[in-house]
Amino acid sequence: MGKWSEILGDKMNETYEQIIEFIWQQREIEFVYKDKPYAFLSSKDGYILVCENKTQGPVFEKYDQMVNESKIDGKTFLEHFKNGEIKLTAVM
Repeated sequence: MGKWSEILGDKMNETYEQIIEFIWQQREIEFVYKDKPYAFLSSKDGYILVCENKTQGPVFEKYDQMVNESKIDGKTFLEHFKNGEIKLTAVM
């Protein structure tokens, strides 16, 4: 995929609906939560959540399963996004 999504300066302004579309498209999403860089990535074995280049949790067979089941501080990515706690930095 490899194309950056709309970037406004150094800040991305995405809606919840756009995030759902990115998830459906299985795009790599990079974001910051509490000043730490995270990413949803594909690997040779499946899909993973990484923080500071370290795998967080298991490898998932399905992208949507990874997004729905991976927790950061007890909440899912979408819960954090809805609460404005995540800043997207790239969508590829």
